[in-house]
Amino acid sequence: MKLSVLIISLALLAGCASQPSAIFDINYGDTRASVVEKLGPPEDRQFKEDYEAFQYCTTGTSFGAITFNIIWLRNEVVTGMNNYTANHEGSCSGHFRQIS
Repeated sequence: MKLSVLIISLALLAGCASQPSAIFDINYGDTRASVVEKLGPPEDRQFKEDYEAFQYCTTGTSFGAITFNIIWLRNEVVTGMNNYTANHEGSCSGHFRQIS
């Protein structure tokens, strides 16, 4: 009985994340097209000259927190990736940081 409750609880928690773990499939040197193919269009896109930043949001990473993943591109090739967390419940809209 306890085991079935644990399994159901874990399944429900796993279902809360909005972005699939495909973020871990992004690698240095991947093309812009490959990123979009794996993750879909970015939820926020910023660029300057030949530099570009894609931001994707993952809700449900912990209670009341949202994780924002940034993928850095130069000349349409992935050059880096990092993330930040914000304590906002609900949607990601309006919570993306300005990239500098």
